[in-house]
Amino acid sequence: MTTCDLIRPHDLSASEVQSWRDMVVATPDLRSPLLSLEFAQVIAQVRDDVWVAIYRRKGQTVGFLPHHRRPGGLARPVGAPFSDYTALISIPDPDITIAEALSLACIDRFQVIGLIDPYGVFGDIGGETDNACGIDLTQPLDHIPHKHAKNINRLRRRLEEQHGEVCFITPDRDPDHFETMLRLKREQTRLTGLHDFLAPVWVEALMRQLFAAPSEGLRGQMLTLTAGGKGIIFHYGVRLGDVMHPWISSFDPAFSAFSPGQVFLMGCGDALKADGVTYYDLSTGEQHYKNAFGNSHRVVTHGRVYGNTTGGRFSARRAAWAREAGQSLPPRLGEIANRLSRRVDQICALELNTPDRLKGLWRAVRAMPQRLKSPEGR
Repeated sequence: MTTCDLIRPHDLSASEVQSWRDMVVATPDLRSPLLSLEFAQVIAQVRDDVWVAIYRRKGQTVGFLPHHRRPGGLARPVGAPFSDYTALISIPDPDITIAEALSLACIDRFQVIGLIDPYGVFGDIGGETDNACGIDLTQPLDHIPHKHAKNINRLRRRLEEQHGEVCFITPDRDPDHFETMLRLKREQTRLTGLHDFLAPVWVEALMRQLFAAPSEGLRGQMLTLTAGGKGIIFHYGVRLGDVMHPWISSFDPAFSAFSPGQVFLMGCGDALKADGVTYYDLSTGEQHYKNAFGNSHRVVTHGRVYGNTTGGRFSARRAAWAREAGQSLPPRLGEIANRLSRRVDQICALELNTPDRLKGLWRAVRAMPQRLKSPEGR
């Protein structure tokens, strides 16, 4: 019989901490910093709704599910929406289904972002498939087509001719660069009609706390491209060991003619390798450039799963009805509904009180015509 205990991340025993780490070592698919105990612990320092469901069978720990417990039986992956991956951290073949796991943890419905499911615990959840990309720096970086690489090198030469030598800084610990990175990203969200995901108090605290963290263990890391000593594009995210997962990409629009994002991704590999990074996880989204520069790809799924509870069964039926209704809409209206639904999910994950959620939803409705003009729409 499988049992479940709900424990705060900082209250895990030494043996439980070791079990989590052993599971990650045994299953390379789980090596993302976002699936680490350290990530759950740092999120718990800025939010008070973080719990870990610990599953045991005959006294043996078989799995961990870190999550945010929200009202109404809802749970989200810890750190959502910055948790680009979802997984049950487990031993090989844990012999439990996600419906059972959720029921034991008294969770009716669980939001899944970028599902990683090496042992089939989640089964087929339906949902939306997506392509997660990364740069595997243990492999030769010769996957970019010659013509494409030639064009990017031409842009880099033009950039150097007009603005000075192009260099990478990693890790970039310059506080002025950090503030510039945040400012540029917030300006971009305003211009494009996106929700300002850096505005919530807990998010700002998380970003600053990680940036100030020591170089050992989990920490925030910034990789900066400069031209003539001026920072023009910044990637910022979380690093643990030799894996880095950027969350934020921001650039100075004054340099947009030089396609700085392409120059950045074309040349960042050597700087990252010199800093000891072996995998640069670009995750999902913005596929028009990630597919071009990533040499590692895997299919992940976004969706929602349900516990075998009264509330879970009712939520599953309601979701099925909503899907059927959406499929009956004309294609354009269905697209609008899907985009608005994604925006609502993100706002609800970011904003923790009703007034801020309502403000975000109102801004989302007002910005929808603007967002529909963009190819990504999110």
